[in-house]
Amino acid sequence: MNFKSIINSIILLSTYILIVFTSCTNVNKVKELKKEQSINAGMEAVGPYLTHNSDKKAVLCWTAKDSIDSLNRVQYAIFDPVKRTFGSPVTVTSSIGCSHSPESMAKVAFKKDGTIIAVFARKFVKEKNPYAGAIYYSTSNDSGKTWSKPLFLHSDTSHHYGRNFFDLATLEDGEVAAIWLDGRFGKAQKGSALFFSRTERGKGFGADSCLNKSTCECCRTNLMVDNQGNIHVAYRSIQYPATTAGAQVRDMVYISSVDNGKSFTKEKAISNDNWKIEGCPHSGPSLAVSSNKVSAVWFSAAEGKAGLFFSTAAGGTFSKRRSLSTNGRHPQLTTLGQQILMVCEESDASPSPASHQGTAMSSHQEGASSAKVQLSFIENGSIQKSVSITDGTFADHHAVITPQDGNALIAWVRENKGIPTIYYTIKETADDK
Repeated sequence: MNFKSIINSIILLSTYILIVFTSCTNVNKVKELKKEQSINAGMEAVGPYLTHNSDKKAVLCWTAKDSIDSLNRVQYAIFDPVKRTFGSPVTVTSSIGCSHSPESMAKVAFKKDGTIIAVFARKFVKEKNPYAGAIYYSTSNDSGKTWSKPLFLHSDTSHHYGRNFFDLATLEDGEVAAIWLDGRFGKAQKGSALFFSRTERGKGFGADSCLNKSTCECCRTNLMVDNQGNIHVAYRSIQYPATTAGAQVRDMVYISSVDNGKSFTKEKAISNDNWKIEGCPHSGPSLAVSSNKVSAVWFSAAEGKAGLFFSTAAGGTFSKRRSLSTNGRHPQLTTLGQQILMVCEESDASPSPASHQGTAMSSHQEGASSAKVQLSFIENGSIQKSVSITDGTFADHHAVITPQDGNALIAWVRENKGIPTIYYTIKETADDK
């Protein structure tokens, strides 16, 4: 082989190595991008909510603000388990002009007959009460192509009061149930009342019923249905226990139903924290059911000890609370088989109680410039392992979680330079067990 041939061979080998290196680098970039993705809505987006449709596919719902008309609208997208991404956003056209609160996200639910139900809130802007508003629902029978005219979720349609902080769940019989906080009793009761309603076959929501007349006004409620069809409800109740000499406390409580919401059990304390607070901490509870045990996680700052707490109940009273985190906020639970997972945000900012919900698109109430999303694996009431989903570079907060093909699908709000967007990722939990 002459010198010229040797030189050509070296050039060809160097080119091949460069191509291989570049290809590997690009593959790594693709893998890195797939770890964390944003929804492609072309709008500011807040209020992530995860559920499943009648085909058991994960659905991500959020509130988006159009840059042209500056009005909010509800959007959702269905997860593609093959591509491991969400599909094109579907806009609930009947929701244009809806309001938003970080603890009261717009939501969609799916009846077993294929009907899609979107639920959202709107303010009554001309009322003297700045918090006056209503909750509406709209239905679609053609996969979200068209939507019905919005109807009131609640039977009382007075414009003087506020209603918000709702939750949805598909019942065992294929209908959809809703709970919400309602101010119809006015000053006659402290806080807001908790109401329940469910859809009727071939129709919308029927008559509503009051479950509790005095609850914390601005903490999200939690409604879930387990694999046996039992309904579980948790919320922050306002109480005046004798142990506090009649002082007002706001603690988490639990009720349930075994007959699709026809009747509910008496209110049961999840934990007697005796948190003496005159405002709303804007942080509701989250439930999960595994092995016939109901697990609950919540935020409390009773006796100056702020943090996330955990308790379980197996048909009886809830166990003594256990501390999970001193700097976690807005926790959400789910189950993967027999495993309990919790996602929350962590920051060094202190929560500040507020009296009512806000409506701005920005939803990071603590105002921290950075916060990270943390995933924790809970066993026997303690965190066995925690994994950082985000690194705290941005203000990542109000995370939600749901199972997807044996893994955890997590979504959250990311605020970068004051602009909120929703990101999501699939966490391979098998690597973290």
